[in-house]
Amino acid sequence: MPDRFGPRGVVAVLIPVQNSNMQPEYEMMRPEGISNQMYRFNITSPDTVGEAVLDVVPHTLKCWTDMIVGGNSLEMRDWSVEKQAWYTGEFAERAGGKPFVLATDAVIAALRTVGAKRVGMMSPLSVENSKSAVDYYTAMGFDIAAATALLLDHPVNAVNVPMGRVVEAFEEVDSPDIDTLLHVGGSLGIVPLVQELEDKFGKPVLSVNAATYWYALRKMGINDPIPGYGRLLLETGIVE
Repeated sequence: MPDRFGPRGVVAVLIPVQNSNMQPEYEMMRPEGISNQMYRFNITSPDTVGEAVLDVVPHTLKCWTDMIVGGNSLEMRDWSVEKQAWYTGEFAERAGGKPFVLATDAVIAALRTVGAKRVGMMSPLSVENSKSAVDYYTAMGFDIAAATALLLDHPVNAVNVPMGRVVEAFEEVDSPDIDTLLHVGGSLGIVPLVQELEDKFGKPVLSVNAATYWYALRKMGINDPIPGYGRLLLETGIVE
C-alpha cells in the first residue's frame, strides 16, 4: 500500500446510493492517516438490503482494504440472533479473510461499552422497523424501555429531517430511569448533534453511524479519541 494512501489504514465503507448522510459523517469522524473508501450499492427494495451489501463486498478487496464496514441497520428488517449469525458467515466468506464489522454488532458493543441497561431508542422509519430493532436488542440482553419512530416513508427522505425533530424524538423516549439514548437507521445522520444531545440529556447518546465507525477503528487498533461527537468516540477500549 502506498504511504500516501491511508498510511494508518484503509476503511471500505458500504453505502446505499440512497444514503446521503453516511459518507459525510464518516469523513467528519476520520482520524488523520485513515482513508475512507466508499462503495455504493443500489437498494431495489427494503427486503434486498442484506443481499445488496453482500454482492458489493468482493469489490472492496481491490483497494488495499484493511477494514470493511457494513453500516446498514439490518436489525430493522425482521432480524434475529440466528439471522445475524448466518449473515456474518456469508459476509466473512465474501470478505476473503479481511477484517470487517457490521453495524448491528457495533451497536451492541457500543451499548456494552457505555454500560447501557435501560435504553430509549429512536429510528427514522416505520413502527414495524422500530419493533424489529427493539426485539433484536431485547434478545441481546438490553431493556429497550421506550422507542419511537419518525415514520419516514423512504430512507432517502431522512436527509430532510430537521435536527429539531431529532431532539423531540429523543425527548419522547427519555425519562429519569433511561440511562442511554440510541439512534438506529443510518440513513438519518445525527452525528454532528450527538455532543449537543449528550449535554442536553446528561447521558450517553449513541448514533449507529458513530458507533459503527468507532467500532471499526478500534478493531483496527486506531485508538485516537475523536472529540466533539459524544462520549463513545472518546472511548479507546471495547466491551464485547
